[in-house]
Amino acid sequence: MKSVIVAFAFLMAVSLPPLTTGCGSGPAPVAQAPDTRDDDEAAIAAASKDWRDAQAAKDLPKCISFYADDGELLPPGYPLVTGKEDLRKEWEKILAMPGTLRWATSKIEVARSSDIAYETGAYELTTTDAKRQPVISTGKYILVWKKQDDGKWKIAEDIENADK
Repeated sequence: MKSVIVAFAFLMAVSLPPLTTGCGSGPAPVAQAPDTRDDDEAAIAAASKDWRDAQAAKDLPKCISFYADDGELLPPGYPLVTGKEDLRKEWEKILAMPGTLRWATSKIEVARSSDIAYETGAYELTTTDAKRQPVISTGKYILVWKKQDDGKWKIAEDIENADK
């Protein structure tokens, strides 16, 4: 009889915990990461301003530094530009152009996950034609920013659309 009681006690000890855990209100809630979107938006706005300043100063290394290593530029009417070396070549051309390039941010939206964001805005490119007359081109852009492992935001996609 004693062995039956021991066996019963053993079975209860083994089977009861799994049964009681199934009776609760479900799994414990997973702690959600803090919402850092406001800080991320401010960081992207600051990076975008620094990039505009670097472009105005025709600082090629600094202009390129804002792109992710596998970043892409999709200029209107030209082939896709991918990677730092090709971006460097393209930005050499952009910075060598006579005239000015200006852009202004309209909106920055950061994903709840705080690992990706986009920025939209408008640009104006002022150059001169063969007769030295000013030529103004306008358009809009979208930048896709990705947070890097070091926490810095870098441009993954740079897409421009001319208005005409």
